[in-house]
Amino acid sequence: MIAWLLVPFAITLIGGVPISFCLILGVVAFLTMANTVSPDILAQQMYQAAASFPLMAIPFFLLAGDLMERTGITHRLVKFLVIIVGRIRGGLAQVVILSGTMLAGLSGSGAADTAAMAKILVPGMKEEGYDVDFSAALTAATGVLGPIIPPSIVMIVYGSLMNVSVGKLFIAGIIPGLLLGIGLMVTAYVISIKNKYPKREEPFSWKELFIGLKDASLALVMPVIILVGIRGGIFTPTEGGAAAVAYALFLGFFIYRSLSFKMLVDALVSSGVMAAVIMLIVAAANPFGWLLSLNQVPQQVAGLMLSITSNKYVIMMLINILLLIMGMFMETNAIVLLLAPILAPIAIKVGVDPLHFGVIMVVNLCIGLVTPPVGLNLFVAASTSGITLERVSVAVIPFLLVELGILLMITYIPEIILFFPRMLGM
Repeated sequence: MIAWLLVPFAITLIGGVPISFCLILGVVAFLTMANTVSPDILAQQMYQAAASFPLMAIPFFLLAGDLMERTGITHRLVKFLVIIVGRIRGGLAQVVILSGTMLAGLSGSGAADTAAMAKILVPGMKEEGYDVDFSAALTAATGVLGPIIPPSIVMIVYGSLMNVSVGKLFIAGIIPGLLLGIGLMVTAYVISIKNKYPKREEPFSWKELFIGLKDASLALVMPVIILVGIRGGIFTPTEGGAAAVAYALFLGFFIYRSLSFKMLVDALVSSGVMAAVIMLIVAAANPFGWLLSLNQVPQQVAGLMLSITSNKYVIMMLINILLLIMGMFMETNAIVLLLAPILAPIAIKVGVDPLHFGVIMVVNLCIGLVTPPVGLNLFVAASTSGITLERVSVAVIPFLLVELGILLMITYIPEIILFFPRMLGM
């Protein structure tokens, strides 16, 4: 009977139907044909998934990131970073990566960060002589940092589903995110030297540096407020999202005075639509996963994997390969909701720390944002930069290889992930 759940889901997914409707259609087909479970369970399970306090952080962080961009805070960050690294060969490429690292601490969304960087920086890079394929691919690869460096929407979804502390996940994601950023910077520098990309020729000025720091300082404070507040027990991650929105509104209305009522309404609508899409996926995945569990699919998958090998390192390699393949075709949050309850118990059974596995899964699936054919960041970067998906998919390969190398590092060296949480006594 499980075929009535999986086959309609697979057919509609291949046909290009939105993932949330694929999940719902699979559940409806199963309930209709099995006739052993009341159809009411669909609505009950969807409501149960959506009525989660940690998930309330999602619309807050999306709104905070949107407000930061609309009030010009993103532009201030970029101008400051140009002053710092613009004199390096391929300086604008380094600005993209550093901007993405800092924007990751504001929005928690890879697609949103990619769109912001592509709109702001790619036109300037084209004018300076950078290849547009390289520029678009770099913004897409850097957008991977968005859901890894806290705050992270994917971590919120994972934490609420698997009962893992969202605050711990946020702290544990810092070092992997920074390692990814450093890897991208080194790769961009090597490519910039090879292609002889330009650098800023204006002489260094302390006055210019201090002015840029002054303009960007208030934006740089937001990630610190969120992390210190969560770590210090001042507020929960959900309340941290609300604090981020309040801070963005304060800057936009009273400090920079660049936020109008119309811009606020537009930000509310835009972030509300994005949050609704994510929440619909969360709600639709719950009855789907419940039916999988009811039919003991997780136990069968675990038994199959453990029958192949009980070696911890081989198991983790198999899980990584599975997640990378799934990331090529499905939306990140949907994969978390479907596979985390199946794969996490397997990893824990072979001795992997639950927090370690959670971050591995998040990083793995975020890399899926730049793997064709359904790499969301690739679509965003290509459409924003005015090039084809094929061109950006080829140009992103060097950055993708570096990110896969970092994934292997954090998989087999647990201390990379667990160092900060243990140091802070979490």
